[in-house]
Amino acid sequence: MELRQLEHFLAVVGHGGLGRAAERLYLSQATVSASIRALERELKVPLFHRTGRRLVPTSPGRELVPLARRVLDDVVAVQDAMRSAREVGGGVLTVMCTPDMSGEAVASWAGGFTHKYPAVRLDISEVGSRQELVAAVADGQAELGFTLKSELRSDLSFIELGVQRLLLVRPPGQPPAGQEGAVPLAKIGDLPIVRRQVTRNEDDAVHTALVAHGVDAVTGATVPSRTAQLTFVLTSGFQAFLPLRMCAAALDAGACVVETDPLIESPFGVVHRSGELAPAAQQFVHDVRSALRNWYDAIAGHRDAGLELIDAAAAARHTAG
Repeated sequence: MELRQLEHFLAVVGHGGLGRAAERLYLSQATVSASIRALERELKVPLFHRTGRRLVPTSPGRELVPLARRVLDDVVAVQDAMRSAREVGGGVLTVMCTPDMSGEAVASWAGGFTHKYPAVRLDISEVGSRQELVAAVADGQAELGFTLKSELRSDLSFIELGVQRLLLVRPPGQPPAGQEGAVPLAKIGDLPIVRRQVTRNEDDAVHTALVAHGVDAVTGATVPSRTAQLTFVLTSGFQAFLPLRMCAAALDAGACVVETDPLIESPFGVVHRSGELAPAAQQFVHDVRSALRNWYDAIAGHRDAGLELIDAAAAARHTAG
């Protein structure tokens, strides 16, 4: 059975005969007649009583009418949904993040997209590790996955969007003693560090950097998210390495934020299944990249004006509102 046969059937029912139905469908009467006969053969029932020039639905024909309309309505609904998807007109865009690329950060970059495409519902969630995120994207549970750059399986692709810079955040009133400007990693002090949880096979950029500079830091707590790290710094007297955007908020909360030498940096971006992105996902990545570029440009402008990195980030954050 073909959809066009149902369309022809409903046209004949609606117009009471082959001639008018053929005119409405811009087809020859012979084509419509052949289509109706083929449908009757396939269904093994007569669909019309032939009374002169008129065709009147039989009992099976009358029963088919609402079913055929439902089928065609469903097809139209599918076409409309796919058209919306092609044109970024609606639907759901599922985005996953790892704890090192928090949902709060992604949400802060998504404002331009949500303003332009309010009919697209963003579904942003966090998973516990990069391995979980990669598996979710590969299995189709998420269309996009925000994470730090790492080795990927061959059926996935990575779009780099920027570099995550981690600064040292210490409790209010406790900057590293006797230090001005950037602090060498080897001299970050002896306050316990609150770390973000990582899985056994996941790299920890902070641990790697500290070990490389001979720092045997004491771990005071291990927590599931960046937000929890900042909370511990503000309330428990620990220190932590946090992303630059969060450091600007930490500065507002009264914490001491220190740039280290060298900075701990990691490229980040979006993981997706190999092949062309759907229009909504493609536009989302474009708008996130634009938001990040504006953020980086604003920081660079404040740095050119003589501000330190954290002060430039804070100024850029307030400028962006």
